[in-house]
Amino acid sequence: MKIITDLTKLTIEKNFTLDEILIKMNDGKEAVLLVVENSKLLGIITDGDIRREMVTNGSNSNSNASKIMNGKPITSDDDYTVWKEIFLNNDIEHLPILDKDKNVIKIVRNVENQNELSFNDSFALIIAGGLGTRMGENYKNQPKCLIEIKGKTILERTLDSISNLGLNKIVLSLNHEYQQIIDYVQNTKYKDSVEFTIEDSPLGTAGSLVSISKDYSEQNCLVLNSDILFDINFFKLKDFFDNSENDFVICTSQYEIEIPYGVIEKEELLDKEYEIIEKPRINFDVIAGIYFVKSKTLAKIDNAKIEMDELIIKIKELDKKISYFNIGANWIDVGNNKQISIAEKLTFIK
Repeated sequence: MKIITDLTKLTIEKNFTLDEILIKMNDGKEAVLLVVENSKLLGIITDGDIRREMVTNGSNSNSNASKIMNGKPITSDDDYTVWKEIFLNNDIEHLPILDKDKNVIKIVRNVENQNELSFNDSFALIIAGGLGTRMGENYKNQPKCLIEIKGKTILERTLDSISNLGLNKIVLSLNHEYQQIIDYVQNTKYKDSVEFTIEDSPLGTAGSLVSISKDYSEQNCLVLNSDILFDINFFKLKDFFDNSENDFVICTSQYEIEIPYGVIEKEELLDKEYEIIEKPRINFDVIAGIYFVKSKTLAKIDNAKIEMDELIIKIKELDKKISYFNIGANWIDVGNNKQISIAEKLTFIK
């Protein structure tokens, strides 16, 4: 755990705009801001809160800190003996510490060292064969994985995130504009550590996984879509995978939608009790395009074009164990021009 007592760069007022929040978040470098008033904690803002705001209301949202923040964060008093248990029992990274007068005096960050978990029983498969039809004419002839965000391609960011895990192999599954991707990789530091498999015809989002798994039946496979940006702890994922005895793990991310109207929560008839909620936000766990699978799980599935949702149904029919792993909110699918604009402003993307 990291104890932060100098909060100068981490505190903001409730009227801070989104642009001011982004600047402050980048300066603070702790992936959290404390919204305070007269030293009292009103709420906290994390990278995930910023992402949810921009996904819901756009990268030029006029919301201020009081709307973006989590107004009911988990907090603790200044008793270090309880902090570990709080982190274990709650899916949080930051824990504000308050004194007896409820003034925020420090913040504890749950920074885990990479433990001794090994990926030497696993390989990675990056799915990069899509046509990119959602991207429009501007990217008609450019693979999505080669789109640059903050001066670095999505593919390079993905390779950066997994290259030091100790995987047996990294494979890129290609189809559309495959030569562009091969040429790109051959001019990077990853030219000797990435292998390519080229689909003769599009195999869908899971066809290449089914095919390649037959060649590595005794290994696990970390599967990643090539059009996503993320900041996750792969060692936590591996620990969950190893200890849960699952055959297939689906990673999910938190996604929030705001209904731009007041809504009524009511009984069947309006003359009964009801409550008006102004612009409510609804949270979902969405499939993040990252999976961990035991290759032998797919042995009885025929090689053919297949989408990932269809594959999951087939795995369930085989009575295999499937589970979900929440990677948090630091994730975005770069599927259209709006998402590119949002990604350029997200603070977890350096």
